[in-house]
Amino acid sequence: MHKSDTDQTNRGDGAISTGHRLLHLDGWRGISILTVYLGHFLPLTVIDNGRMGVELFFVLSGRLMAEILFVERFPLGLFYRRRISRVWPGMLAFVLIMWLAFYRPGPLQVHPVDVASALTLSLNYAALYLHRMPVLEHVWSLCIEEWAYILLGLLALVSRRLRLPALPIIVAASVGCVANALYQNAQALDYYMVYWRTDTRIASILMSCAVYLAVQRYRPAMPGWVPILAGCAGVLLSLDYFPDSLRYSLGTLCFALAVATIDQTPAWLRQVLSLRPLRQIGLWSFSLYLWQQPFYKLMPHAPRSAMVAAAVGAGLASFYLIEQPLRRFLNNRWRKHAAGRAQAEARFRAGQSQEA
Repeated sequence: MHKSDTDQTNRGDGAISTGHRLLHLDGWRGISILTVYLGHFLPLTVIDNGRMGVELFFVLSGRLMAEILFVERFPLGLFYRRRISRVWPGMLAFVLIMWLAFYRPGPLQVHPVDVASALTLSLNYAALYLHRMPVLEHVWSLCIEEWAYILLGLLALVSRRLRLPALPIIVAASVGCVANALYQNAQALDYYMVYWRTDTRIASILMSCAVYLAVQRYRPAMPGWVPILAGCAGVLLSLDYFPDSLRYSLGTLCFALAVATIDQTPAWLRQVLSLRPLRQIGLWSFSLYLWQQPFYKLMPHAPRSAMVAAAVGAGLASFYLIEQPLRRFLNNRWRKHAAGRAQAEARFRAGQSQEA
């Protein structure tokens, strides 16, 4: 789906696009993964950048899912096939390699149940109710994202067949998940017991999805400083001075508004986000996110710079040696299968018309 740089165009409003791809969104993704790395390998005392980076990923996913499933009405079969080819080769390889590397008893041991929970997208609950899984537990966020893709895809199917408006349903679901989180917070549960759960944290993706659909539907005239102000407010609310209940409700809403209206920011900002190094990091972000966790956990036993370099190296190796080849293989295989089925149907229809 990613085209070469020779296909880039400047739309005249400062937004650089590649086909239908807005490159400043890749820049947002690049900032997200850099924020995660900063939070893990060079933490600050007043803000948890790792958690904020994950939230930036979540709201971007919400916007993209809204556009793909409800605005462009992308074919659901093709949507799911592309999600599988994008996520599962790298995910499966990482989980199995971690199992082989850390199967021995110790503080970083990976148990068979850890592998099973990761591959069934239930690791976030297993880590809460069974035991913590140091080198795999970052998969909690991928579990939430994948369940969001599944649920939003099902909603898109129902919405298309029954001609139901998706926006009110997504808004209601977002409010319900936020209310659930507020209730759990009231029980004096910690961050992990509240915000690692799919039934609460999926609100971040749903909220962003709803905001983007509302912006597309009502087309409000919005000054270019609004998304900038919203993004700054989201960062402010991510500071440790604010409670999680505010950070993952109003703070998330601010980030959602920022990414939903980022196309209306000043041209210079979109061009900065579209800079090749930043968007290239964004294209690597899934691989970099997958592979940072074991080196983050090993950091007490090795120099910080060596662990960062190893995390980046492992992520890039996964991207170029595992994920991209298998992604191309799966997409080509599915494309040939679809073409063959289309030809068979065409021959069948031609035969029927001749008989008639």
